[in-house]
Amino acid sequence: MGELVALPKTGGIFEDVRGGDRTMRVTCHPQRGTVVVSLWVDKICRASFQLAEPDLVRLQETLAGMRFEPSELADADEGPPPITGTDLAETA
Repeated sequence: MGELVALPKTGGIFEDVRGGDRTMRVTCHPQRGTVVVSLWVDKICRASFQLAEPDLVRLQETLAGMRFEPSELADADEGPPPITGTDLAETA
């Protein structure tokens, strides 16, 4: 079992559009030089990713560059298509 670390004061919790008590938590751990992204279902952490501090700016720039066109938002009522590992590999 992994080491338990106190929840830091900085971070956020985001709800998954699919519901089902799925959340993503983002926490900053300056003492370790990491930002941790963890995926939760109810009160169980299903996965986590430790992002090194030097990569934080690149992640911020990536997220800041993501925009939706009004026509894309109209299609959002259908729900997002599932993303598979293959889809992600094709965009790399």
